[in-house]
Amino acid sequence: MKARIVKAARVANPIAAALVVALVFVQVYLIAEYIFGDAAALDTHMTVGRVVVGIELIVLLTAVVGWWRNWAEIRSSVALVVVGGFQASFAADLGSSPPVHALHGLLALVVAVLAWSIAARGRRELLRRPQAARA
Repeated sequence: MKARIVKAARVANPIAAALVVALVFVQVYLIAEYIFGDAAALDTHMTVGRVVVGIELIVLLTAVVGWWRNWAEIRSSVALVVVGGFQASFAADLGSSPPVHALHGLLALVVAVLAWSIAARGRRELLRRPQAARA
């Protein structure tokens, strides 16, 4: 039973990370839509942002379950949650300090890169395992 939970977490981890990447792209589109005149897009951008934070936590949870005590594997998921938390916090009170709030957009790129690296590494491991089992 435990082995199945670990395997499920290892499968879910890169999927959740890839979902973070996709949703960051959606958020970039939505904020551009807002900038170019669709006021309703900002609410959607903020809603998607809340979902992304939740999925970042799922990435961390699946990393901890899938690679318990393997801190080298878990570290990038911790970084994703920490950077994602900072990134989200820079969105508060938009307009009061534009140079500081601009970090919100910059750190979104870091979130996307971290999530992409987690997804790519997890995908490589998943593809490698079946080949190793056949050999």
